[in-house]
Amino acid sequence: MIILLLLFFVASLYWLYWTNKSKRMNKMTASLPVPPTLPILGNATLFIGDTQKILKSLEDIADIAIKHKGSAKLWLGPKLYVAIGDPEDAQVVLENCLDKDVVYRFLRPWLGHGLFVAPVCLWKSHRKVLLPVFHNKVVEQYLQMISVQADILVERLNEKANKGEFDVLKYITACTLDIVFETAMGERMDVQRSPDTPYLRARHTVMTILNMRFFKVWLQPDCIFNLTSYSKQQKDNIDLTHKFTDEVVKKRRLEYERKKNYGTDQYTGKVRPVLDMLFGREIEFTDEQLREHIDSITIAGNDTTALVIAYTLVLLGIHQNVQEKVYLEQRTIFGDSKRGADKVDVAQMQYLERVLKESMRLYTVVPIIARNVHKDTYLPRCGVTLPAGIGAVVGPFAIHRSKSVWGPDADEFDPDRFLPERSLNRHPAAFLPFSHGSRNCIGRNFGMLIMKSIVSTISRSYRIEADELGPLKIEMLLFPIRGHQIRISRRETLA
Repeated sequence: MIILLLLFFVASLYWLYWTNKSKRMNKMTASLPVPPTLPILGNATLFIGDTQKILKSLEDIADIAIKHKGSAKLWLGPKLYVAIGDPEDAQVVLENCLDKDVVYRFLRPWLGHGLFVAPVCLWKSHRKVLLPVFHNKVVEQYLQMISVQADILVERLNEKANKGEFDVLKYITACTLDIVFETAMGERMDVQRSPDTPYLRARHTVMTILNMRFFKVWLQPDCIFNLTSYSKQQKDNIDLTHKFTDEVVKKRRLEYERKKNYGTDQYTGKVRPVLDMLFGREIEFTDEQLREHIDSITIAGNDTTALVIAYTLVLLGIHQNVQEKVYLEQRTIFGDSKRGADKVDVAQMQYLERVLKESMRLYTVVPIIARNVHKDTYLPRCGVTLPAGIGAVVGPFAIHRSKSVWGPDADEFDPDRFLPERSLNRHPAAFLPFSHGSRNCIGRNFGMLIMKSIVSTISRSYRIEADELGPLKIEMLLFPIRGHQIRISRRETLA
């Protein structure tokens, strides 16, 4: 009985705290539409169910937002979020609210204070040091490495030629992992030929648990999550992935120090991996900080790149006329040659670039971006001031399919909507595959190089066919429920 009274007392205090805190927030955002709410829970029930239902809930919120110039609000327990589906207001949030929302804390045990989830005070100084490493002139040096792995991918795909439908994503993911490991850490993993390793199994397990925790609201409080078997399973597998990266960091640092002490240049005529370029910078990163940044690159950056490629291949299989234009562009650049792309070739792939951009628009692999509002922030489009302390959720998926932004054919696949003349007056925050503002994706140019090179190599080697993608689901990223199913056959025109 005493325990019940104590629980009632605690719940009452929480209710009073929540009611008092919400008054100012509700008053400032009173004009925004909100779905039906429940006491204490708010709108949390919208996020109960499978990942397909959760995506439908997000689409419903976007529909509500359309009725008020692209914005709506919802309560997740005591936390107020404003959902934004208009480019003008999205630009304000992404340029002024640089701290990631509290929901990204689930990634901290894995990525620590790596660039993707770092607090603003740390992110500013670290990004300044990392930015030159991702300059075009630097990442273009990795094109030969990318080509080698793309050729292995083409070889592996041959086992599926004329064999019917298959999910291409696992083949693409293995290829991009090999590219990212070698370019980021200088390690050849050979994931394409040996996909079943303890590191990769651990990585997959952690991703699965994180995906579950992001959208199962009852697992979000640490006090509850830590009581489940998932907590220990996550920790054990994170420790395993950390151990791998820690060993690489220590090995590369020892090599760097040894060469420096002997006054020799170990990189003459060699391409340096990202990790090696982070030694001896104006900030002397600790081994732990290096691991956090490298893990952020290899984990956060890899799956997004692989997904864009997979979606693009399916879309090429659906739209044969577009695939033919891509192929003809590649033939113009390469003729009958099977060689990998260099920087001159990549620059000429203008139609393929439009195809990739249209793929990223229609199937935005990072469908939502959540930021913390650290000070009262006025949104000019919806005419509301966001109160400090709430979360702002920008919806690239909603913005990219908005008919008010992209026209009545927004749901259609049309790469030519990215022609320069058709993009001239487009709002800078209408296209957000790499986010926007100073906290955009630092590896966007590198990602485009990988995407162009791999799609180029595959399209020159295989003809692709595909049916419609079908319904989608949201985990941390956007996936088709039935996978990225394609059929391929060998092109016979290459020498």
